[in-house]
Amino acid sequence: MPMRPGVGSATPFAESSPASSTAVSVILVGGGKAQLSKPAVARDLYVSPQFAQRRARAEASGVPWFVVSGRWGLLHPDDLLAPYSFSFAQQSLNYRRAWGRFVAEQLCLFSSVGRGDVVEICAGAAYTSALTAPIGYLGALIRRETAGASDSGDEPR
Repeated sequence: MPMRPGVGSATPFAESSPASSTAVSVILVGGGKAQLSKPAVARDLYVSPQFAQRRARAEASGVPWFVVSGRWGLLHPDDLLAPYSFSFAQQSLNYRRAWGRFVAEQLCLFSSVGRGDVVEICAGAAYTSALTAPIGYLGALIRRETAGASDSGDEPR
């Protein structure tokens, strides 16, 4: 289970601030297959050029952002975890649906996402598909990243 260095796993993440209907409240960045060979914080574990581009964009935005992992769900960028091998795309439809609900619940707990918030998803189609309905059920709007949103590469993980 991932843990933030020096912090218990039950510690809430940074809360998002209320946003207008067009301002992004939180950004979700998909992890990937390309990883370091040793444990690292989530922001550093994934090493693909696509992840690096999405991470840089999320950090520059100034809004809270998280990594989404097909294995672990919602990760704070400072959560410490070991490299792992897991294929989200090879999981059953039921797994992907349950995972989407799990991530939406984590998002409620750790970022207070709800009605009127805008969640930007910077991830491949499998993650986006699994997250769209559960996040929409919370009343939040979904914005799919379009710059560099190619599904080629090493996602999803």
